[in-house]
Amino acid sequence: MKNSVVLSICFASLLSAGQLFAAEDRKPVVAVLVCEEGDEEIYLAYKNVPTLITELGTANNWEVVVLTSKKFAEFPSVEVLDRTDVLVVYVRRIGLPTEQMQRVKKYVKESGKGLVALRTSSHGFAPRSLPDGCADWQEFDQEVLGGNYTGHGHNDIGSEIWNVREQERSPILKDVRPSVWHSAGSVYYTIPIIDDATVYQYAASSERGRMPLTWTRMYGKTRVAYTALGHKTDFEVPAFKSLIRNLVHWAAESDNP
Repeated sequence: MKNSVVLSICFASLLSAGQLFAAEDRKPVVAVLVCEEGDEEIYLAYKNVPTLITELGTANNWEVVVLTSKKFAEFPSVEVLDRTDVLVVYVRRIGLPTEQMQRVKKYVKESGKGLVALRTSSHGFAPRSLPDGCADWQEFDQEVLGGNYTGHGHNDIGSEIWNVREQERSPILKDVRPSVWHSAGSVYYTIPIIDDATVYQYAASSERGRMPLTWTRMYGKTRVAYTALGHKTDFEVPAFKSLIRNLVHWAAESDNP
Protein backbone atom coordinates (compact mmCIF):
# COMPACT_ATOMS: atom_id res chain seq x y z
CA MET A 1 0.00 0.00 0.00
CA LYS A 2 1.28 3.43 -0.82
CA ASN A 3 1.65 5.72 2.15
CA SER A 4 -0.66 8.33 0.69
CA VAL A 5 -3.59 7.38 -1.49
CA VAL A 6 -6.15 9.82 -2.82
CA LEU A 7 -9.38 8.36 -4.07
CA SER A 8 -12.15 10.41 -5.60
CA ILE A 9 -15.46 8.73 -5.83
CA CYS A 10 -19.15 9.12 -6.89
CA PHE A 11 -22.13 10.08 -4.74
CA ALA A 12 -25.05 8.50 -2.89
CA SER A 13 -26.81 10.76 -0.41
CA LEU A 14 -27.34 9.94 3.27
CA LEU A 15 -28.74 12.14 6.03
CA SER A 16 -28.99 14.99 3.46
CA ALA A 17 -25.22 15.18 3.62
CA GLY A 18 -25.07 15.78 -0.12
CA GLN A 19 -26.05 19.41 0.42
CA LEU A 20 -23.37 20.15 2.99
CA PHE A 21 -20.65 20.95 0.50
CA ALA A 22 -22.80 22.04 -2.44
CA ALA A 23 -21.98 25.70 -1.93
CA GLU A 24 -18.29 24.93 -2.24
CA ASP A 25 -18.92 22.54 -5.15
CA ARG A 26 -16.48 19.97 -3.81
CA LYS A 27 -16.37 16.58 -2.21
CA PRO A 28 -15.82 16.33 1.54
CA VAL A 29 -12.27 15.26 2.31
CA VAL A 30 -12.03 12.29 4.65
CA ALA A 31 -8.50 11.69 5.92
CA VAL A 32 -7.63 8.33 7.48
CA LEU A 33 -4.79 8.12 10.02
CA VAL A 34 -3.77 4.53 10.75
CA CYS A 35 -0.91 3.07 12.77
CA GLU A 36 -0.76 0.21 15.31
CA GLU A 37 2.47 0.65 17.20
CA GLY A 38 4.29 -1.23 14.45
CA ASP A 39 2.34 -4.44 15.21
CA GLU A 40 -0.04 -4.76 12.30
CA GLU A 41 -1.37 -8.23 13.09
CA ILE A 42 -3.42 -7.32 16.17
CA TYR A 43 -6.36 -5.70 14.38
CA LEU A 44 -5.11 -5.48 10.78
CA ALA A 45 -6.13 -1.83 10.97
CA TYR A 46 -3.56 -0.79 8.37
CA LYS A 47 -5.56 -2.88 5.88
CA ASN A 48 -9.12 -2.93 7.21
CA VAL A 49 -9.65 0.76 7.92
CA PRO A 50 -8.53 2.14 4.54
CA THR A 51 -10.46 -0.60 2.75
CA LEU A 52 -13.69 0.22 4.60
CA ILE A 53 -13.40 4.00 4.28
CA THR A 54 -12.57 3.65 0.58
CA GLU A 55 -15.63 1.45 0.11
CA LEU A 56 -17.82 3.97 1.92
CA GLY A 57 -16.23 6.81 -0.03
CA THR A 58 -17.17 5.11 -3.30
CA ALA A 59 -20.82 5.15 -2.24
CA ASN A 60 -20.86 8.61 -0.66
CA ASN A 61 -18.75 10.91 -2.84
CA TRP A 62 -15.89 11.41 -0.41
CA GLU A 63 -12.36 12.27 -1.38
CA VAL A 64 -10.45 9.78 0.74
CA VAL A 65 -6.85 10.40 1.74
CA VAL A 66 -5.16 7.49 3.50
CA LEU A 67 -2.15 8.16 5.71
CA THR A 68 -0.57 5.00 7.02
CA SER A 69 2.66 4.31 8.80
CA LYS A 70 4.34 1.03 9.61
CA LYS A 71 7.05 2.96 11.37
CA PHE A 72 6.71 4.33 14.85
CA ALA A 73 5.49 7.91 14.79
CA GLU A 74 5.82 9.20 11.26
CA PHE A 75 3.18 9.90 8.61
CA PRO A 76 3.58 11.29 5.09
CA SER A 77 1.51 14.18 3.75
CA VAL A 78 0.04 15.11 7.13
CA GLU A 79 -0.46 18.63 5.75
CA VAL A 80 -3.66 17.27 4.17
CA LEU A 81 -5.27 18.06 7.53
CA ASP A 82 -5.36 21.69 6.40
CA ARG A 83 -8.14 20.78 3.96
CA THR A 84 -9.72 17.82 5.77
CA ASP A 85 -13.42 17.78 6.70
CA VAL A 86 -13.43 14.55 8.72
CA LEU A 87 -10.41 12.86 10.28
CA VAL A 88 -10.83 9.13 10.91
CA VAL A 89 -8.28 7.86 13.43
CA TYR A 90 -7.27 4.30 14.25
CA VAL A 91 -3.94 4.50 16.05
CA ARG A 92 -2.48 2.56 18.95
CA ARG A 93 0.07 3.85 21.45
CA ILE A 94 2.07 6.06 19.12
CA GLY A 95 3.89 9.33 19.49
CA LEU A 96 4.34 11.69 16.57
CA PRO A 97 7.15 13.98 15.53
CA THR A 98 6.45 17.21 17.40
CA GLU A 99 5.47 19.17 14.29
CA GLN A 100 3.04 16.45 13.20
CA MET A 101 1.45 16.26 16.64
CA GLN A 102 1.03 20.03 16.55
CA ARG A 103 -0.83 19.68 13.24
CA VAL A 104 -3.10 17.00 14.67
CA LYS A 105 -3.82 19.08 17.76
CA LYS A 106 -4.49 22.17 15.67
CA TYR A 107 -6.98 20.22 13.56
CA VAL A 108 -8.80 18.82 16.58
CA LYS A 109 -8.76 22.00 18.65
CA GLU A 110 -9.13 24.75 16.07
CA SER A 111 -10.57 23.52 12.78
CA GLY A 112 -14.18 23.04 13.88
CA LYS A 113 -14.33 20.02 11.56
CA GLY A 114 -15.06 16.36 12.35
CA LEU A 115 -13.22 13.57 14.16
CA VAL A 116 -14.15 9.87 14.18
CA ALA A 117 -11.98 7.70 16.44
CA LEU A 118 -12.05 3.90 16.49
CA ARG A 119 -11.18 1.35 19.15
CA THR A 120 -7.51 1.71 20.20
CA SER A 121 -7.56 5.43 19.46
CA SER A 122 -8.69 5.89 23.06
CA HIS A 123 -5.07 5.20 23.97
CA GLY A 124 -3.80 6.02 20.52
CA PHE A 125 -1.36 8.79 21.46
CA ALA A 126 -0.20 7.25 24.74
CA PRO A 127 3.01 5.42 23.79
CA ARG A 128 4.89 3.19 26.20
CA SER A 129 8.06 5.08 25.30
CA LEU A 130 8.64 8.30 23.42
CA PRO A 131 11.53 8.78 20.98
CA ASP A 132 13.50 12.02 21.03
CA GLY A 133 11.85 14.73 18.97
CA CYS A 134 8.39 13.23 19.36
CA ALA A 135 5.32 14.23 21.34
CA ASP A 136 2.44 12.28 22.86
CA TRP A 137 -1.10 13.31 23.79
CA GLN A 138 -1.87 11.37 26.94
CA GLU A 139 -5.03 13.40 27.62
CA PHE A 140 -6.61 12.71 24.20
CA ASP A 141 -9.12 10.18 25.53
CA GLN A 142 -10.48 12.20 28.45
CA GLU A 143 -10.00 15.65 26.95
CA VAL A 144 -11.24 15.08 23.39
CA LEU A 145 -13.13 11.80 23.18
CA GLY A 146 -14.65 12.15 26.61
CA GLY A 147 -13.78 8.58 27.56
CA ASN A 148 -11.79 6.90 30.30
CA TYR A 149 -10.04 3.82 28.92
CA THR A 150 -8.66 1.63 31.70
CA GLY A 151 -8.15 -1.66 29.90
CA HIS A 152 -10.26 -4.40 28.33
CA GLY A 153 -11.77 -7.77 29.00
CA HIS A 154 -10.49 -11.20 27.98
CA ASN A 155 -9.97 -11.51 24.26
CA ASP A 156 -11.49 -14.99 24.05
CA ILE A 157 -14.86 -13.90 25.46
CA GLY A 158 -15.83 -11.14 23.06
CA SER A 159 -18.73 -8.83 23.81
CA GLU A 160 -22.44 -8.40 23.31
CA ILE A 161 -23.30 -5.22 21.41
CA TRP A 162 -26.67 -3.48 21.51
CA ASN A 163 -28.17 -0.22 20.31
CA VAL A 164 -29.69 2.18 22.84
CA ARG A 165 -33.43 1.82 22.35
CA GLU A 166 -34.11 5.51 22.93
CA GLN A 167 -31.71 6.37 20.09
CA GLU A 168 -33.09 3.96 17.50
CA ARG A 169 -34.49 6.83 15.40
CA SER A 170 -31.21 8.72 15.42
CA PRO A 171 -29.35 9.05 12.09
CA ILE A 172 -26.34 7.57 13.91
CA LEU A 173 -28.15 4.21 14.03
CA LYS A 174 -29.63 4.31 10.52
CA ASP A 175 -29.32 0.80 9.03
CA VAL A 176 -27.32 -0.38 12.05
CA ARG A 177 -28.94 -3.81 12.13
CA PRO A 178 -29.26 -6.15 13.85
CA SER A 179 -29.65 -3.99 16.91
CA VAL A 180 -28.08 -6.73 19.06
CA TRP A 181 -25.08 -8.82 17.98
CA HIS A 182 -21.90 -10.46 19.23
CA SER A 183 -18.44 -9.07 18.52
CA ALA A 184 -15.28 -11.14 18.85
CA GLY A 185 -13.62 -8.02 20.23
CA SER A 186 -13.16 -7.76 23.98
CA VAL A 187 -15.10 -5.19 26.01
CA TYR A 188 -13.28 -1.90 26.48
CA TYR A 189 -13.55 -0.44 29.96
CA THR A 190 -14.60 3.14 29.22
CA ILE A 191 -16.37 4.43 32.34
CA PRO A 192 -16.89 7.03 33.46
CA ILE A 193 -17.40 8.94 30.21
CA ILE A 194 -18.00 12.67 30.07
CA ASP A 195 -21.48 13.93 30.96
CA ASP A 196 -22.09 15.73 27.68
CA ALA A 197 -21.69 12.58 25.55
CA THR A 198 -24.67 11.02 23.79
CA VAL A 199 -24.41 7.22 23.93
CA TYR A 200 -25.78 5.11 21.05
CA GLN A 201 -24.43 1.65 21.82
CA TYR A 202 -23.33 -0.36 24.83
CA ALA A 203 -21.16 -3.46 25.16
CA ALA A 204 -21.00 -6.09 27.89
CA SER A 205 -19.59 -9.52 28.60
CA SER A 206 -20.01 -12.18 31.28
CA GLU A 207 -17.03 -10.78 33.19
CA ARG A 208 -18.14 -7.14 33.39
CA GLY A 209 -21.29 -5.04 33.31
CA ARG A 210 -22.27 -2.80 30.43
CA MET A 211 -19.87 -0.20 29.10
CA PRO A 212 -20.55 2.77 26.83
CA LEU A 213 -19.39 1.66 23.39
CA THR A 214 -20.31 4.33 20.86
CA TRP A 215 -20.95 8.00 21.55
CA THR A 216 -20.74 11.51 20.15
CA ARG A 217 -20.00 14.88 21.70
CA MET A 218 -18.82 18.39 20.88
CA TYR A 219 -15.25 19.36 21.70
CA GLY A 220 -15.44 23.10 21.28
CA LYS A 221 -16.70 23.43 17.69
CA THR A 222 -15.38 20.03 16.67
CA ARG A 223 -17.78 17.14 16.22
CA VAL A 224 -16.28 14.10 17.91
CA ALA A 225 -17.48 10.52 17.51
CA TYR A 226 -15.94 7.47 19.16
CA THR A 227 -16.64 3.77 19.02
CA ALA A 228 -14.72 1.02 20.79
CA LEU A 229 -15.71 -1.30 17.96
CA GLY A 230 -13.00 -2.09 15.44
CA HIS A 231 -11.86 -5.64 16.11
CA LYS A 232 -10.67 -7.15 12.84
CA THR A 233 -13.81 -9.30 12.56
CA ASP A 234 -16.09 -6.27 13.07
CA PHE A 235 -15.17 -5.07 9.59
CA GLU A 236 -17.15 -7.98 8.15
CA VAL A 237 -20.35 -6.98 10.00
CA PRO A 238 -22.88 -4.85 8.04
CA ALA A 239 -24.03 -3.13 11.25
CA PHE A 240 -20.48 -1.92 11.85
CA LYS A 241 -20.07 -0.66 8.30
CA SER A 242 -23.33 1.27 8.54
CA LEU A 243 -22.30 2.73 11.88
CA ILE A 244 -18.99 4.05 10.54
CA ARG A 245 -20.72 5.54 7.52
CA ASN A 246 -23.20 7.31 9.78
CA LEU A 247 -20.52 8.60 12.15
CA VAL A 248 -18.54 10.11 9.26
CA HIS A 249 -21.66 11.79 7.90
CA TRP A 250 -22.50 13.16 11.34
CA ALA A 251 -18.96 14.44 11.80
CA ALA A 252 -19.07 16.13 8.39
CA GLU A 253 -21.86 18.50 9.39
CA SER A 254 -20.61 22.07 9.47
CA ASP A 255 -22.97 23.47 12.11
CA ASN A 256 -23.25 22.62 15.79
CA PRO A 257 -26.23 20.36 16.64
